[in-house]
Amino acid sequence: MQDPTVVEVEFMRKFRDRRREKGPIFLTEENILAVFDARVAQRLEAANYADLTMLDGWSDVIRGCPSEPVTWNQLRSGWSGQMRTLTGVDSLRQLAQRMDHLLSAEAGRQQDLVWLAERVSIESLVPAIIGGLKPAAHRRVVREVLTKVAFVLSDIDAHRNPRWHKWTMVACQVIAGIEVRRELKGRASGKRARQPDLTDAVVDLIPTLGIGRAVDAVTALLTAITGSPGAAAACLLYELNRQHEWRARLEAELAAVSLEQLCESPMRVAPLTGRFVKEILRMWGSPIMIRTVRTDIDQDQISLKAGQAYAISPFLVHHDDTDWSDPETFDPDRWLADGRRAQCPHGSYVPFGWAPKSCIGANLGMAQLVLLAHLMCTRYRLQVPEPERAKMAVASVVRPMDFNGAVLHRSQ
Repeated sequence: MQDPTVVEVEFMRKFRDRRREKGPIFLTEENILAVFDARVAQRLEAANYADLTMLDGWSDVIRGCPSEPVTWNQLRSGWSGQMRTLTGVDSLRQLAQRMDHLLSAEAGRQQDLVWLAERVSIESLVPAIIGGLKPAAHRRVVREVLTKVAFVLSDIDAHRNPRWHKWTMVACQVIAGIEVRRELKGRASGKRARQPDLTDAVVDLIPTLGIGRAVDAVTALLTAITGSPGAAAACLLYELNRQHEWRARLEAELAAVSLEQLCESPMRVAPLTGRFVKEILRMWGSPIMIRTVRTDIDQDQISLKAGQAYAISPFLVHHDDTDWSDPETFDPDRWLADGRRAQCPHGSYVPFGWAPKSCIGANLGMAQLVLLAHLMCTRYRLQVPEPERAKMAVASVVRPMDFNGAVLHRSQ
């Protein structure tokens, strides 16, 4: 990438360079099939995950006693139903209140704004996954998730990855697993109240899943929020600080909209802000995802055996000039519904991945970013003393680096 404000780690540079040399589908030196054509990637993902049977739980593996087969689709169906509740007015209002509380507590403190975005995003999302926890249990679960985030971010910031970090991450994960198991058992027995969260859909499936796989399902959701949500929130802060004209336009739109109104339908009530969020997710999508082939696949252009690996990349798909007009330019107006919509080709916008593995929390994620934009444009403002130092790092996730400053109340 020519933009001097973007820094790519070596493996991303390799993929990008080989993409230019060999086209959108090629075999790497590591024997990984790179598939950077959006339509081929969709077919490959569909074939690889046609069978979504869950793996046995750890206890089943240790005992050598396999469980009855269960498909992830059963869980995804239950989670989809809960997502309708989590994107309702009351739930979004509570999500906004949690973010507001966290931002207010950090107001005025100079810090790494990426970490602030991660904490605000993750701490406010954890209750949507597993709510009703006692404060100490909630802190342990949040700590486990943030420990994983630190590990993800360590690919560029080596000082954040001390030797003991992996062991700390394992210990935190075990502790969080204990809390998840305790909550699941408590709800299943009636000793703990049911909650409007994603864990509740798992409770009803415990007789089929077994407690081991039920715990694995909830911890998988917690793992899912260790990368994208916080990174997207950090990219939102970065672009709000950099795109002065767009920030003024967002401030004008959001000043005329109450938080209550916004919670009714974020993307509809604030369409300009919605376009801004969509462009952030296009511009700064997930870099590289490596998949293990679950079953032999033989399609046009694709021949893979079980156990091999392939790579897909929303980031490179979103920056492909064969599909996108001027893809390196940050332009939320490309999402207008008029003739410029031709800049947004069908099937080439995949910020939440490809079906059937696409993120179940897409609507919640979009809503959270719009709500965060509202808070940052009406109640808070950024103070970045050295904005010229900030760059975008394209690594395990895409997020800013050297992006330091403070969030201030608008009255300050």
